[in-house]
Amino acid sequence: VTRLALRDPAAIAALAARAAGPAHDVLTGFEAGRRRHAGRHRRGLLVGLLAAAVLAAGGWLFLTRLAPDLVAATLPPASERLLGEAAAAQLLAGERTIDAGPAADAVQAITDRLVQAIEANPGYEFDVTLVTSDLVNAAALPGGKIVVYSGLLAEAGSAEEVAGVLAHEICHVLHRDSLRQLIGRLGGGALLGLLLGGGDLAGLAAQAGELDRLAYGREQERAADRGGVGLLARAGLPPRALPAFFERLQAQEGGRLPEFLSTHPDTAARIAELRQLAADTPVADPRPLAIDWKDVRASLE
Repeated sequence: VTRLALRDPAAIAALAARAAGPAHDVLTGFEAGRRRHAGRHRRGLLVGLLAAAVLAAGGWLFLTRLAPDLVAATLPPASERLLGEAAAAQLLAGERTIDAGPAADAVQAITDRLVQAIEANPGYEFDVTLVTSDLVNAAALPGGKIVVYSGLLAEAGSAEEVAGVLAHEICHVLHRDSLRQLIGRLGGGALLGLLLGGGDLAGLAAQAGELDRLAYGREQERAADRGGVGLLARAGLPPRALPAFFERLQAQEGGRLPEFLSTHPDTAARIAELRQLAADTPVADPRPLAIDWKDVRASLE
């Protein structure tokens, strides 16, 4: 083995630099590759986070905005009816209903007149329940169930005014507004169950709570107003009865919104629009309701 001893510092440095050249190139290339990989990783992570955010936003939009409309459009009437019955059972638990007498007979007669005037009933069997309560309110539930509180009859000045309220509520059912609102309260899991044709309908209805206070949007209310006025006219009843009832309530409440109007937006504007709509809607075949309204109100005292 031949050994070479170098004592010149300059020669030693030159030889060391020549030997380190390949290793330096390797290390430099490794560092550049590491930086390129880290950059790709950061970009991939950013894209992944952005995609997750888009999916989350899309999921929220579907469950809160699109799914209720999809379920309302596709849920079979029989399932909607079951949901409405379960909701009614939840709402009426512990309430005292009026099943006979002048008030119950009046509500049934008004309902029958209005239902017969529906132009395109998709198969709803309307069932109105009268509840003993001071509340001036009515609630439309999915599938044709409607709850009317006796306080509404006590405040109404005529059977036609009650017919106006019922016509409005019937249109909420026909437009499936109450179904959309109820679905919106149930949440994502319940929506998926309904979309897939499953789910415990009774359990879902029990989750809703305060079903008599479903808050409809402005356009839903306007559509029910327009439909209700038209339904009154086709039933041979005066369309002006609906705005007249609202005006009566506002006057009696001294400017405060009564229960029936407290969840309905833009009350003053709605009354003005209803008044004009009623004036522009003719009644081809006027047929007054044969109901003694004094007798009805006396029966509630």
